Amino acid sequence: MPTDSFTGPSCKDLIEFMKSVKDIPLQHKDGFESMSKKAIEMVCDIDALHVWESGDDIDDFLQLTQVIVKLQIEAEKHEGKRRKGPAMVVISSEQAAATKGRDGFERICELVRSLTKSDGKKHLNDTVCAFDAIVVVRGINYTSTSNSQAAVTRINTAIERVFKKQRPSTKQLVWHHGPTLSLLISWIDNTTSDLRSALTAISITAALDLTSGVKPSPIGKANKLSDIQTLEDYAKRLDIPVVFVDPASQLITYEYLATYMYYWAYYIHTFLPASVLRPHFYAALDTLVTFCFRARGASDSTYGASTVRMVQEHLSAPTARRWACSCISPSSYTKELCRAAGTDPQIHHAVQMADSPFAPFAHVPGYPLPAFSRLPLCPSDKPAESTGEHYIAAPVSFNLRTCAFRASSSSPFYVLLPREGRDVDKVTAWIQGTMMGVLERVRRDKDGPKIYKVETELFGEVAKACAWALEGCKGKMPEGVEEKVKFVGEKLASGTFCYVAGLVKKSKQGGKGGGQMQGAGWGGQQKQDWQTGQAVQDGGGWQSGAATAGAGWG
Repeated sequence: MPTDSFTGPSCKDLIEFMKSVKDIPLQHKDGFESMSKKAIEMVCDIDALHVWESGDDIDDFLQLTQVIVKLQIEAEKHEGKRRKGPAMVVISSEQAAATKGRDGFERICELVRSLTKSDGKKHLNDTVCAFDAIVVVRGINYTSTSNSQAAVTRINTAIERVFKKQRPSTKQLVWHHGPTLSLLISWIDNTTSDLRSALTAISITAALDLTSGVKPSPIGKANKLSDIQTLEDYAKRLDIPVVFVDPASQLITYEYLATYMYYWAYYIHTFLPASVLRPHFYAALDTLVTFCFRARGASDSTYGASTVRMVQEHLSAPTARRWACSCISPSSYTKELCRAAGTDPQIHHAVQMADSPFAPFAHVPGYPLPAFSRLPLCPSDKPAESTGEHYIAAPVSFNLRTCAFRASSSSPFYVLLPREGRDVDKVTAWIQGTMMGVLERVRRDKDGPKIYKVETELFGEVAKACAWALEGCKGKMPEGVEEKVKFVGEKLASGTFCYVAGLVKKSKQGGKGGGQMQGAGWGGQQKQDWQTGQAVQDGGGWQSGAATAGAGWG
């Protein structure tokens, strides 16, 4: 229990809450800071066994890489009998993967296999794979047919195996969960008393969006009000902190990894093995072809199957067979969708894919890179410095009836926020520095990036087809659109990937191809009017799109 009792004013949005935290009365500052420090130390405790529920998207893999690298570095500090290998448990969330025919468990195993240089060993009917003390467990897909009890059983087995292998003096668990809470609640309810007692802290990633009140995030809509209440009740009984992290609360505003990652289109081949990366490459190609031929369809007033025939005439079957999906579907080329290619968000997304053709599986405009909100939670032997100097864990009470929230010392819930004075630019710089450190370590243990000739040739063929489609749009677009769309063509011809793949031999002066991180001009808060995310005005054969307002609790 906190030694100081305080309650802040009721807040209807994140800005109000951050202001209330900034203005906390002097007599409560020490108590507030003490609670924040303790929560951060508990959720980042490197002596605990950390359990991570993770998806299989690019940002998920980069965050897991950060943790594994940190644990490898920590293990190297000890010599002889005191030395223990990295230990963690990863639970694959199959929620998104299952809907697209992917296998999140196998993809995570591929990542860990690449980082540990170990083949791993399968157990429990191939639902668990152990890479020494790093263990990957198949999770659930969060449908009505999910067998949560079977998942709880194999998770328990994996945790007990790691504890037995590591022989810690005290069993301590820190659980980092994803946006849908039901598996975590099932585990707390049905696990053994010993493991439940070992739980010392929880973090929840991207379940909530606090921007305009306590609401489910775009990827947390499966949760019910009762899930949040049940989690709070369990946390109070166990006397443990629950730290909520999300992109908006942590000022992660840029939607593309090129903003945060040095020479992204090149070093992504160092971070991720080809088998993991290739589906993202294919998804980007599909996105690019779809965009360019939608633009051509709108310009020529050609839609549906007629546009698909244009695609097929300019992309050979051997080229497109492995990845073509939306670009060869007539439903992708309705009049509305083709005209919407003239909106700024669509154009900007295509520019990004042309420059660095590695598409995240889930692109939610306005809710970028949820796994990156986990970066401050990396286990550390000095969390008060590594995380606490940059972030605070603000104790918070949620009013689920009114969607308001307030600072409160009596709640087990916390929201991780950048400290006062840390704006978007400083947060962005911190993430860039963090991932640069991860890159340096990964480069030490791996060969240089390898870009396969077949992928270079494939991109060249796609770029040629897209160039044909865009060439036919000239002079047919409404005023202001053509000069924006030309950026897509320029990136297809001389973007970052073109340079690293050897498709462009000489870097332009002042261009992005020289190996820099892309800054704000390409990341999400752009300088030019066309990049602000506002829709282009109606004109010619085009029309603007409109965003859909978020829904409430399900």
